[in-house]
Amino acid sequence: MVIYYHNHGEKMISLRSKVTIKLLDYYFLNPDAEVYINELARILDLDPKNTETKLKELEKEGLFKSEFRGKQRYFFLSKNNPVLEHYRQIFLKTHGIEKRLKDALRGIKGIKEAYLFGSYASNKMDSSSDIDLLAIGTHSVLELQRAIAKLQKDIGREFNVINLSPKEFEKKKKDKDPFINGVLKTKIIRIT
Repeated sequence: MVIYYHNHGEKMISLRSKVTIKLLDYYFLNPDAEVYINELARILDLDPKNTETKLKELEKEGLFKSEFRGKQRYFFLSKNNPVLEHYRQIFLKTHGIEKRLKDALRGIKGIKEAYLFGSYASNKMDSSSDIDLLAIGTHSVLELQRAIAKLQKDIGREFNVINLSPKEFEKKKKDKDPFINGVLKTKIIRIT
């Protein structure tokens, strides 16, 4: 899928490039990250030269800033750019965790419901946050772990997965289980 964001009729960023997608995915999940090119290329399993080229393009568009520290050039989000949040929203809807997680779960038989909760759902993630997922169904836990493993590697974040059968989930709701009640009272994002 190709998406262009227009600002007063000017064509800006295309989300066609896999490098762009990996970079935005990483930085939108790690908004305080300040990483030098070779380290970022290693983390995201990208070619350093392509990484540098794409970061310079994104810097020219105003989404990123950079600074030299010694011989290394560090890149970070330009948080004072007023359109950054618009890009983030567009990106998350088309390429972000929710879509990628939905795609990963699609092939797993037995998942009845899946919800993101915690710091990701409440938009309060920090550099040490994991991503909390509640999976309800008769699915294979091992199959779910395999599907999540690739996504974890791609985004550089751990998932904390809570697996419950539909019967367990209903019993916990009925018994007013403190954990389940807490999850259901906070902001959650339904995936399936």
